[in-house]
Amino acid sequence: MEDGRVTPADTVDHIEPHRGDGDKFFDPKNLQSLCATCHSSRKQRLEVRQVVDYGCNEAGMPNDPSHHWNEP
Repeated sequence: MEDGRVTPADTVDHIEPHRGDGDKFFDPKNLQSLCATCHSSRKQRLEVRQVVDYGCNEAGMPNDPSHHWNEP
């Protein structure tokens, strides 16, 4: 969903970039469905910057271990 519109998913996305790792590439737990717009915009920007977007836990803290809020 983008801007309140519902768009059918038509692209298979790797949740964690595989970077040539065959195990990650073919792991069904590492796949999600996205619309082409979402995959080509936000997701690609995250991968190019090598940022992982894991979301937040129940307390609102980022789940991404490399997020600056999780630094000691």
